[in-house]
Amino acid sequence: MRKLCTCLFYGLCVFTIVFSLFWMALPKLSLPMPDPGSEAPPSSAADLAAQAMPELAAQSYRLCDKGGRVAVYRCGTNGQPDVLVTVTGIYTNLLPENDAVRIKRGVTVYSERELDLLLEDLGG
Repeated sequence: MRKLCTCLFYGLCVFTIVFSLFWMALPKLSLPMPDPGSEAPPSSAADLAAQAMPELAAQSYRLCDKGGRVAVYRCGTNGQPDVLVTVTGIYTNLLPENDAVRIKRGVTVYSERELDLLLEDLGG
């Protein structure tokens, strides 16, 4: 009886450790976080309008730091940031040092696909 209890105890310990590791490995859910002090819902009309617009062939985007978070701007015909598309929930100071420096200097991507990949890589 003592061996059975010991085996059950060790089995429970192993199960707990495995479950904990599995839980930590799950991807974190990204919940929309509104700006502090703003009363607009997380998905504003500007975001919906930007998603509804067809992607132009030469459309480029610029990611930079705005208020400690990564902001996405759509570039105009001159290549300069023109329209704020969204401010993500990715905090610049929580990024690795190299990524944080790149974002503070500004990163330009030349398609929506590149934008999605970069945001996914940064954690958004």
